[in-house]
Amino acid sequence: MNTEQTRSLIARYYEALTTGDLKTVKDCLADDVVWQLPQSVTTVPSDENRQVFGEEVAAELGGRTVKNNFDLSKPFNLEIRNIIVDGEMAVVQQRLLATAKATGSDYDNQYCWVYTCGDGKIVRMEEYADTLYAARSMGQELKAAQ
Repeated sequence: MNTEQTRSLIARYYEALTTGDLKTVKDCLADDVVWQLPQSVTTVPSDENRQVFGEEVAAELGGRTVKNNFDLSKPFNLEIRNIIVDGEMAVVQQRLLATAKATGSDYDNQYCWVYTCGDGKIVRMEEYADTLYAARSMGQELKAAQ
């Protein structure tokens, strides 16, 4: 894929995410897409325990994660700050403003996503975020790594 094809795919993907269009979210993802979670999401250090694959990616990012973690009766805003694209790679800086469902706390977190695209689909996504802040905002008990 060239830069403009990748830019168009990422724009279509984010439009679908922000409008709740799960069909288009799925259409943007390769069947075997890999979502690489941040290191601190799990206490198990192996890569395979920090990855989500295929259909599960579409289900989680297409709405399940948002519905499970945020109070959708309150304002919810996904702000795209920057999109940088070069060939088959795209980097998206975003900010998520919402209310955590578990605690009622304001949630204001910055994210950076690195996408690898090929054959008109997103084939890999790597998520970077302040997971400590996210856990605290959502009332998750933190345990020291062993």
